[in-house]
Amino acid sequence: MNVKKLMFVAIGLLLAGLLMNPTARAQVSRERSEAIRARMEQLKEFFNNMPDEHKRALSGGAQNLMHMAERPDRMEELMREETPRPERLRGKSSTPRLSGVASEHNSKLIQVSDPSNDFAFSVVAGFTQNETSTAWCGDNVVVGFNDSGSLPESIFFGPGGVSFNGVARSTNRGESFVDLGFLSPGPNFFDLLLGDPVLGCANESTFYYASIFETGTPLAPLSAISVSISSDGGATFGNPVVAVSKDGFTHLLDKDWMAVDPTNPNRIFVTYTDFDFSGAVCGFSLGTPIRRVAIELVRSTNGGATWSAPLVIDQTCGASFVQGSQVAVGPASEVYVAWERFVRGFFGPRSLVIRKSVDFGATFGPTVKIDDVTPSGHGRELEGGFQDFLTGSLAVDRSGGPTNGFVYIAWDDGRNLQVPDFGGINGFYGYADILLRRSADGGATWSPAVRVNDNLEPLENGRGTDQYQPGVAVDKTGRVAACFYDRRNDPSNFRIDRFCAVSEDAGATWNNKQVTEESFPPIHATDLFINLLYMGDYDVLASDFTKRTSGFIGAFQIMNSDEVFVPNPDVKATRLP
Repeated sequence: MNVKKLMFVAIGLLLAGLLMNPTARAQVSRERSEAIRARMEQLKEFFNNMPDEHKRALSGGAQNLMHMAERPDRMEELMREETPRPERLRGKSSTPRLSGVASEHNSKLIQVSDPSNDFAFSVVAGFTQNETSTAWCGDNVVVGFNDSGSLPESIFFGPGGVSFNGVARSTNRGESFVDLGFLSPGPNFFDLLLGDPVLGCANESTFYYASIFETGTPLAPLSAISVSISSDGGATFGNPVVAVSKDGFTHLLDKDWMAVDPTNPNRIFVTYTDFDFSGAVCGFSLGTPIRRVAIELVRSTNGGATWSAPLVIDQTCGASFVQGSQVAVGPASEVYVAWERFVRGFFGPRSLVIRKSVDFGATFGPTVKIDDVTPSGHGRELEGGFQDFLTGSLAVDRSGGPTNGFVYIAWDDGRNLQVPDFGGINGFYGYADILLRRSADGGATWSPAVRVNDNLEPLENGRGTDQYQPGVAVDKTGRVAACFYDRRNDPSNFRIDRFCAVSEDAGATWNNKQVTEESFPPIHATDLFINLLYMGDYDVLASDFTKRTSGFIGAFQIMNSDEVFVPNPDVKATRLP
């Protein structure tokens, strides 16, 4: 999730908490409250000056923040209608609760987030969890996710900052999870963890958690990417460490990604998108900064303690932009960065591209085009109104077998079935398929695209169904797996299931399997603090980084109607042997 908009949510909720709770009011000075209000106005101005093309290009987290920033007074008003019950909220000091184990009816699904807190703060503002990232090392599995419930939890129980990040942990290779509550935002009152979690691990003890981060002060704000470090297998994480930061008045750092070097786990690589409105690189036109959007990389060689200066991977000026970077490290420490290019704006030509480094990320070779991208749905949204356009997933084979070093990238694409649609922005609806390409020569050339989902289309009515947001991984045996959301069971293309597919032949053919028992709708409609149609931009599938165990574990969002009066999001996980 992302960015300054999420900051609007955090700040709005913080202010609401201050207004409602005398203890909280006593803990925060009037001067600090006024400073936060001043920062809100600065951020409003920042987004008001952002061109529409770049607003559309923001990740889902940033879109949520923009959504809430439009009606901050209404949010505070609704928050005042309910009396907060902080004693019912799960805090860092409370005993962590067992989230759940595999259902006796379906051994493939395991509860990750604790749903008992989702309506603890308000019966009209149920909390939302989404955008999951899973890291697996040996017996320990850690899942990070966006969690709007972490906002009040961190306000009432936190050390000073505000967090939108949740975390859960398994010590039995994903058979059960404990929801640990919010990720610590640190003691600085102005520090705001804003989601978009990406997790990695070096061994069973050391886990890393990357996030969008807002820090500094209202007079000197910083837009940043942070990495939080755990040395006890994910049981606790330290305060955020800034991996990169830039002037918050003129920069917005969005859509982070992270990878750990398997040959030296002290080497960590983080990529992100820099929305740069300073004019320093692209210059000015009639006194107005020309917008620059860049994919950049920073690296650490000492386990995340310190970080390099940013390295530009790609950049654009004006209407074109880049977004959605992924970084992965191969068996010989080769570093790959893939991302999506949007030429001449959001509805212009799009393509997936990649660059490779053979000197530990110090320099990168030429940009190689992987494939053109045909937008899914209406170009930016799928049926149901939720965002879907940043869906690439990159993985490298480290099995040591015949496919060692193969590079895979999966994404959803609307090329196979497009139908006229009067309501579409471009006049068409592209039914999304999961496509995958592989490279056997280090990213220099790529195989033809293979369709991963195996449902038959078009349907009898000439239409289709959507399969979208894949997460891809390779295990120690060289098997490739992809998990994704799938609407094949609903001919009306509305309700959703979770499917996973496994390939035994380096991605040439795929065996699909449904892992959800019941289909669920895409609309949760209970969370006042984020877009009611929001489902996140990604879910990460993991294999065991230590290569002790074969198989795959991945978390995802599901709309759970158990024991609640309306569908409400939870995080669950599936295990593939």
